[in-house]
Amino acid sequence: MSQRKKRKTNNNITVNNNNPRTEYDDIPFYHYSKFENVKLINKNVKNVYKAQIKKIVPQQEKHAVDVVALKYISLNNFINEVKKHRKLEINDSILKFYGITNQENTNDYMIVLEYANNGSLRQYLKTNFQKFDWNIKLNLVKQIANALMNLHDNNIIHGKLTSENILVHNGTIKLNNFGINHLKSLTPTIPIQYTDFRYLELFNKSLDIYSLGIILWEISNDGISPFEEELITKSSLSSPTNNNIIDLINDTIVKLKSDKSIPGIPPKYKEIYTDCLKRHGNSRPDIFEVVNDLSEINTISEANNLEMSNEEIQFNYPSINSITTKTNNYNITFIKELFEFFINIFKIQFHEMQPIMIKNYVREHDLNPVRILHEMIRYSSHHWFTSLIGFFYQYGIGTVIDNQMAFKFFNLAADERIFMKNISSNLSLKKFYNINKEIGIIRLAHMYLYGKGIKKDLKKCFQTYSKAAEGSNMALTCLAYCYNNGFGVEKNEEKALELYLKSAEKGDIVAQYGVGYCCKNGIGIAKDEAKGFQLHLISALAGNINAINNTGYCYDIGLGVSVNKKEAFKWYFIGAKKGYPKAQHNLGLLYEYGDGINQDLVKAVEWYKKAAENDHIKSQYAIGRCFYEGRGTGKDIIKAIYWSNKAKENGNINANRLLEEVIGRMTFF
Repeated sequence: MSQRKKRKTNNNITVNNNNPRTEYDDIPFYHYSKFENVKLINKNVKNVYKAQIKKIVPQQEKHAVDVVALKYISLNNFINEVKKHRKLEINDSILKFYGITNQENTNDYMIVLEYANNGSLRQYLKTNFQKFDWNIKLNLVKQIANALMNLHDNNIIHGKLTSENILVHNGTIKLNNFGINHLKSLTPTIPIQYTDFRYLELFNKSLDIYSLGIILWEISNDGISPFEEELITKSSLSSPTNNNIIDLINDTIVKLKSDKSIPGIPPKYKEIYTDCLKRHGNSRPDIFEVVNDLSEINTISEANNLEMSNEEIQFNYPSINSITTKTNNYNITFIKELFEFFINIFKIQFHEMQPIMIKNYVREHDLNPVRILHEMIRYSSHHWFTSLIGFFYQYGIGTVIDNQMAFKFFNLAADERIFMKNISSNLSLKKFYNINKEIGIIRLAHMYLYGKGIKKDLKKCFQTYSKAAEGSNMALTCLAYCYNNGFGVEKNEEKALELYLKSAEKGDIVAQYGVGYCCKNGIGIAKDEAKGFQLHLISALAGNINAINNTGYCYDIGLGVSVNKKEAFKWYFIGAKKGYPKAQHNLGLLYEYGDGINQDLVKAVEWYKKAAENDHIKSQYAIGRCFYEGRGTGKDIIKAIYWSNKAKENGNINANRLLEEVIGRMTFF
């Protein structure tokens, strides 16, 4: 009888897939009997234990021991807790999740986590303060800020960021106990001095920034709390509404900001934690700004020479091709190339594909989106690509989604009165400026259309497109879209077709697709599927990804052309590789059912997952079903619940039934 392969996790812990307690191979289940010397880690924290787990080292024919942490958790919180760790499991600053266990003959479940051998940050600082110079402290600070950035980038608020909740393992920062979803979960558990109770009802990411400011001060003072000298006792902190305590904390914060006693503190460092402690949450920096500012502090010897002159980061107006920067060894040529790519996709792709393609470009070129965004904003000549800056804010590239900031930068791009000097005699710069302005106007109209960052106003959207259409093929195509759907104007399919044709004749690729769509569906013209297919093919060959997918679809079902599954596969594959969710889903369907190609369930799951991550609802349901049934992948109830719930939230009816069935199986654990 063959033995199944064993799967290894981090820390050399071996998980035997023969374990009879669970068929969900992707979540290791440990018999509680494997753990020895189970002891409470901290007498003040009653649900977290340290334990040893034996493992066999075959080469030496003897037993070795690993240390892990066991955390009790209620079944009600089990899904969320595991999901949080799973979502961030590739990040080294998060405690590693190893699996689950439960005590025999009880309903007490525990998750098995990496054990942090240096204890809490507070303990680590106090134990080692004599060994730490500013370079080591800065390294710890940057680790914490990057870890928090990872949470915020995944729309997770830590909610309990204190020097006791930050752990250290082999000198590396590890976050745990993060992701509070409700205000009521926060108030009984976090010390008042780490929380901005003046604005707690807002419960947003700025609360973590406030806590971070306190921690930055603590690190600069070797783990001494800024409140220790004020003799804030545990009893006096028992009520968060105690006005005297709040006043004492406010007074202490004021003192922190004016404190000049910390020897050797970099001026930039103090500026950062002072900004984090600003009174109003909306005045504080976001975590991406904090990370960027900290990156400028390299060593203490350089701390006073960090500010660069404007000349070092300006554009060279006479030659746009020679743009460079000395900041962080980052070459502004990347930004120029990115903007050129942005312009190109704006001309040939629909709005839904643009953010996907920009994110893919950044990832494929191994660029840091946070640094790109901040480099763009800092340049004195950033007005040449304000539309791109706005785009980063609108889609949360290198920052959190901020439609108000997006609107601000799109408005700057669209304002023809701004930055016109210096370009009147330079045709290449004028062209560069004009395309930035054109994109800015179209993005503004798009925001009015969907009510993002501004009140929805279809008439304003239509008027903006109308004004820009006099000199913009892209705006003319968008105007046709308004007529086709009745956005801000009475619906008129004939007028829509007329404008699509007019723009297509001028070479607009998206308009060519629009004409094909009208022919295929009989919009403003007699239905002609064959003609529609031909026009889609032309747009596909020009690179329009919607057309690429539709060409595959036509071959797939025989719409305007004979059925040809191999051609369907070819076009779906092209669209899928470029990141189009619909093409990725369609490709997954072909692989799952072996429709015209060899059935490959593993590849089906691969493409469903890519589409699901790009917010394709049907793929979110499909991947949830695959994880539940173990179809093309190992059974994984956590991932099944995660994706089924995503699909349900997005309105997929089938996901409701699947989710009920999956949750019904949770008693299995």
